[in-house]
Amino acid sequence: MTNNRERLFAASEVLEAGAWRAELRQDEIADISYAGVPVLRGIRAVVRDRDWQTLVPVLRGIERIPAKQGTSLLLDLEFDGYGYRYSGTLGIAISADSLEVVFDGVSPADFQSNRIGLVVLHRPDDAGREVLIGGNSGDHTPSTFPVDISPHQPFQNIATMRWQRDGTDFKLAFTGDIFETEDQRNWTDASFKTYSRPLALPFPMDVPAGSRLHQSVRLTALSGQYPAPESNLAEDLVITADIESVVPALSLPVASISEPHAETGFLEGVESLLVELVAGAPRVAQLGRYATDMAEALQVPLDVRLSAETPNEVPDLLQLVPTRNIARLGVFHSTRHITEPDLWKALKSAADDAGLTASLIAGARSHFTELNRNAHIVPADAEALAYSITPQMHATEVHHLVESLPMQRLTAQNALRISGGRPLHVGPVTLKPRFNAVATSTGAERGSTEAPIDPLQLDPFAAAWVLGSIAALSIPGVQSISYFESEGPRGISTPTGLTDAGKVLASIAALRGHNVLKVLGVRSGLVLYPVQADDEIVLFAANLTQKLMTGKVQLPSGSTAEIALEPWSAIIQDIKTEGRTT
Repeated sequence: MTNNRERLFAASEVLEAGAWRAELRQDEIADISYAGVPVLRGIRAVVRDRDWQTLVPVLRGIERIPAKQGTSLLLDLEFDGYGYRYSGTLGIAISADSLEVVFDGVSPADFQSNRIGLVVLHRPDDAGREVLIGGNSGDHTPSTFPVDISPHQPFQNIATMRWQRDGTDFKLAFTGDIFETEDQRNWTDASFKTYSRPLALPFPMDVPAGSRLHQSVRLTALSGQYPAPESNLAEDLVITADIESVVPALSLPVASISEPHAETGFLEGVESLLVELVAGAPRVAQLGRYATDMAEALQVPLDVRLSAETPNEVPDLLQLVPTRNIARLGVFHSTRHITEPDLWKALKSAADDAGLTASLIAGARSHFTELNRNAHIVPADAEALAYSITPQMHATEVHHLVESLPMQRLTAQNALRISGGRPLHVGPVTLKPRFNAVATSTGAERGSTEAPIDPLQLDPFAAAWVLGSIAALSIPGVQSISYFESEGPRGISTPTGLTDAGKVLASIAALRGHNVLKVLGVRSGLVLYPVQADDEIVLFAANLTQKLMTGKVQLPSGSTAEIALEPWSAIIQDIKTEGRTT
């Protein structure tokens, strides 16, 4: 729990100079604003290995450099993980009109990397904003931050970027490499990211021992009006009688790395059990038998997802589960992670041979990214689409996990655009990735069962986060969502009962198909999910902040309900009569 507390209550330091304000969160300069105008989501240095795994930055010390005006810091950083190390310093200088970040790095040993250097995270609400891209040859190209999630890099060959926000002109200038921008909303990150070493160049790149890197990013406020900052006062929250959506079906992935519990009754209420069968993966036949037995015990159907490299593997995988109890069936390439035409043809043939009447689904077994980039090959005759979600593709800090929640809704809206009206099955949704979808190492496993485990899985935080996820994904067209696993270290239960996240999932699963009411007003960090259940409202609420949260919520009847939430927690409140909280 100590590790969880360090993550959930991580310290931060406010940096201010002139009209600039930012927060220093470990190695990240976050939430940069100027005269109350939000400018950037953040700036940081990253080191990634040949499989795109991010080495963990450790702050070894901070040197505070005296400055007559402004603020100047030098961070001593060590990047470590996956058998590699990298050292660097991050200089931060804030003056009246600019904020500059300089990264100097050195490799203590030979290794291979896909990316080393500074990244700038632009705000997600820059979507639709005009920007002038300055190229390395001195040319300037007018462009716009994409509104729909862009499958590929919207801006390339970047030396400068210039845009206007709330009457103020801002400029970014980059040195040390050629930069480009990608739409990180593909992975539910709340940002557009400008980074160096264009993806068009070969990777991984060799990084010899002793090799050095020098990069800088300079952010300047050029001109403009300086409006007073907007009020941070919370609006009144009102639950209306209007229907926002309905509670989607909740599916539960079968545990892949644990022995089953003796008692499975606690899983009642789920719509189906999802099982992923990967050709060549360890214990795949055992997993098929386990899923079959659990589905029969719970009297629910299976949602079967096959991952194969060749069409010949598809019928063999399908034989691992009884076709009589399959409600949905999909197939994906085990290394490219998308439904490819030859695999789809093999799936339809195997389903016909088995007399299967299940719904056949297509999409991506990995992130929305792969679905977005391969929408042109998604089978037109698929009955529904699917993709998975994890908030920790690029960052593991808790505030990044929380900021991913509205991006989850955005990916679903974009997936529904791709689907052309076909229903959507989202998941598995997990805290940590189930496998490395972008590994470049030769012989990388096609379906690893040794995915990393997040200690937050068993923390009350997971309950608050999963409620925020369900609220984000409860939109028309999303037919089902699957979360975590049935048990084990990535599961929603232990031998002694449900985790906090499991309790939230079980309660919501029991309300499938009921109306979710519309909430007016916004309070930062608060999630409200009111469900009309016959003659009562079941109010699910979550606090995704470090502080105690209290307040009142107006109900459709005109009366009010009081809420009180501890930091990083969720509650379920029955407000039919006495307002009982459990």
